[in-house]
Amino acid sequence: MQPLAQSLELELREEAAVRCLRELYEDRDLDGLLDAALLLNQLWHQQTMIARWFAHEAADNLGEAWAATRQQD
Repeated sequence: MQPLAQSLELELREEAAVRCLRELYEDRDLDGLLDAALLLNQLWHQQTMIARWFAHEAADNLGEAWAATRQQD
């Protein structure tokens, strides 16, 4: 199994998002902060949905592979 590790690219993107949010906060740009919060919320839900779908697909595929090996015995 591959270890779970964040890539350098994702670390840099995370830092860029943090900087953007801090700038909006420091500028007191409430509309900008709201837009960013809504977008981040939407993206979080999409990623959660995708992760759950991948997990479900992987479980189904493993179950089918296990069943196929049981039929061969």
